[in-house]
Amino acid sequence: HVRVERSFPARSLSQARCLELAVESDVRRQRACPHRAPCAGCPLEGVDDEFVLDLKRARVLQALRDAGVNAHVAEVERSRAPRQKVKLTSDGATLGLYVPHTHTLEDATQCPHQHPSITSALRRVQARTRSLATKAVVARAFREGVGVVVVAERDVDDPTWTQLAALVDDGVVRSIALRVDDRATNSIVGGSVARSIGPDQLTPLEGGPPASVDAFCQPDPELARHMYQRVARFLVDDPHASYVDAYAGAGGFSRALIEAGARDVIAIERASSSASSLRAIENVRAIEGSVESALASGALAASIAGLVADPPKKGLAEAATPLARLGAKRVAIVACDPDAGARDTKVFVDEGYVIVAVEPLDLFPATPEVETIFLLERR
Repeated sequence: HVRVERSFPARSLSQARCLELAVESDVRRQRACPHRAPCAGCPLEGVDDEFVLDLKRARVLQALRDAGVNAHVAEVERSRAPRQKVKLTSDGATLGLYVPHTHTLEDATQCPHQHPSITSALRRVQARTRSLATKAVVARAFREGVGVVVVAERDVDDPTWTQLAALVDDGVVRSIALRVDDRATNSIVGGSVARSIGPDQLTPLEGGPPASVDAFCQPDPELARHMYQRVARFLVDDPHASYVDAYAGAGGFSRALIEAGARDVIAIERASSSASSLRAIENVRAIEGSVESALASGALAASIAGLVADPPKKGLAEAATPLARLGAKRVAIVACDPDAGARDTKVFVDEGYVIVAVEPLDLFPATPEVETIFLLERR
């Protein structure tokens, strides 16, 4: 018995909240999560793994059908490691996630799908931030330990900061930064760092140059590394050619392209913190700015052999057609939203590409979300 909360007539889709479970099916399993169900972060926690993987693959198949594209979809590649990063909202007493379409904040510090060191770090940080006007806590596991960013409405006094800073080098927490954001908004990505202790950048679990806690990263470091290598092996067939890594982030695909033999990679990234990591990779030419501005400036006018594009959730949008018209021999579109990825793939198909493979990955276990690689070749 459910209550319908949102409807999408064009897709014959409704979103509803379960009010009462009438019949228990055989896909239900014992939950490993100590938090109250359903979890806002892991809504499919306690559901049979095979069913969840089938659901993710079905999402990709439906997205391709909706986009008017026919292609075989591989079985979903299973997750390999716990999540390496979490972003939790705080109301002072609770550190967690909002139940969708409500103002109810549920605790989410003990997630069984996150790296154990993050769980330990959150427990320590939460105990020392209850008296602060805390908006959020961001924690990421690195090889040296956990990096933490506390987002607060205002700066703290020296004694309070001393207590918080004392957590660093306790065997779990390696660095802490206090980012002040006094805007009346739910966003946790704004503001500026007022205080910090420990290294500004640490070594990512998947390798590569040092990165900041705030830098983008994939949730599963081992599956992410597999994804980077899979794309690089597909794209690189001429070490003397040029390759483009659009929406490059901290450089996962750029590094893999270099490791696969490429000697010239053009990496485009808007975020300054990630662009600085790109500049540390040999044979990578980093362009700081948007993909649209790079296209408009003519920076990508030279002949390129391969292109990988891993855009935000909305997809390539207006950049899809100009990227397709660059004429790369091989293209990899990586999408965290299969609908957006399928739409972008259709643009490339219309510009003369054929789909070689569609490979979903379970980067987001216990959720219906699925990362998907669309591999294409020019006819």
